[in-house]
Amino acid sequence: MSLDRQLIHTIKMHFDRKSSAQLQEIVEATNQDRWSAEAIAAADEVLLDRMAGLTEEPDVAEEEQPPPPAHPDAFSLAFMVGLASLSGGMNAAVRALVHPDSYIRGRQPSNVDQPVPFGPNMAWLALETTETEAVAAALGLREARAATWAEGIDAAYQSSIFITPPLADWTLAVGAALFPPDRADAFVKPLLERLSRLFGDAQYFCTHRDVELHLWARARQSLLVRAYGWLGEKSLTLWEEGAPTKEERDLGFRFSDGRSPAVEIAQNKNVTLPNEAGVMQLACLWSIDPTTLDEQFKEPLMGLLGNVAWAERGPGR
Repeated sequence: MSLDRQLIHTIKMHFDRKSSAQLQEIVEATNQDRWSAEAIAAADEVLLDRMAGLTEEPDVAEEEQPPPPAHPDAFSLAFMVGLASLSGGMNAAVRALVHPDSYIRGRQPSNVDQPVPFGPNMAWLALETTETEAVAAALGLREARAATWAEGIDAAYQSSIFITPPLADWTLAVGAALFPPDRADAFVKPLLERLSRLFGDAQYFCTHRDVELHLWARARQSLLVRAYGWLGEKSLTLWEEGAPTKEERDLGFRFSDGRSPAVEIAQNKNVTLPNEAGVMQLACLWSIDPTTLDEQFKEPLMGLLGNVAWAERGPGR
């Protein structure tokens, strides 16, 4: 089976902080439950680079991480190599230093880390990238660590932000902390425009049943192209910017020309009020429907869990 070159490169960035003696132990390791084939290959390549004078021995070698317990709890993840704080810039992530089977020993993979759907009473970003660590860096995720889907989504409904593993061409950042703290436009627009400079296409969605808050927005190449927000509790359009997209028109979202959906629906019975189902349908057409993740994706992969300092005050404030 061919090795994952991108993963080897990522691991090498981490192994640069290990001594040559530590790396030699990894290369000669016989415990394949601890080190993946990519980790062993990365250690060997770092040693060769040092012998060729391409890299240098670190002044202070990184301390060895203890080996994983024989039967770890799937949600404690004590065996995973944690990510350093990302608030001052992203450190290299080590995604597979541990053999991929080590954390599911004694359990069926389908019970460990299958994608967990979400949607109601939640806010999330959809970014056109497969680089989970790059999303963490862009958001300034602090105290980031690897997390299962179950743990990540549960924490996202509290105060944390869960960055999913890649979902086709997309990565989602999920968390109630992403609800706008005050004006939706002042919070979402600068965030999306900044993220779209990095990832090309950046989308924002949120929906909350209790107050009938439904909002969607999209930016491409640094420019917000569409945004709409509705607060059903007060029959109030919170934010509208840009022309309705084809997908919105196809779904019957016809709330333009300064009129509220309540006015539109009174004049045209084929038009419905913005609702939770509509947000999910639009998310499906723009990128990913979060309510059907367990149907669309089956591969068990880890995401990243942490928090952001700017969530309560808005990005860039």
